[in-house]
Amino acid sequence: MAIPSGSGTEVLKRLTATGDMDGTPTILTVPSLHIYTILSITICENNSADEIIWLSMTDADNSNRNIYFVRSQAVAPNETFIYNDKFVLAAGDTLKLQTGSTSDMDVLISFIDQDWS
Repeated sequence: MAIPSGSGTEVLKRLTATGDMDGTPTILTVPSLHIYTILSITICENNSADEIIWLSMTDADNSNRNIYFVRSQAVAPNETFIYNDKFVLAAGDTLKLQTGSTSDMDVLISFIDQDWS
């Protein structure tokens, strides 16, 4: 995506996901003509079991490769993990969350959406 030169909007948003995160589910995909600045990701483990999580992105130019932000992070039973390093996702990028086993998690993502459409 080229650097936008026209007018657009910039809005603070949130996204939530709940339930089983087994496998590598995509929890966020950036639409065309948008840029997302991720501010914080809060993950709450709702079962009485230890979990291991991986947080990654796939960029639009290399859709077969995960780029990891968090790898093999332990989350204790009924505990919360917060990832608050900022990063940017461009159009076509996806954000993924994976757990080591069947899980019950609540996820809250806070982000800035720059819309150039």
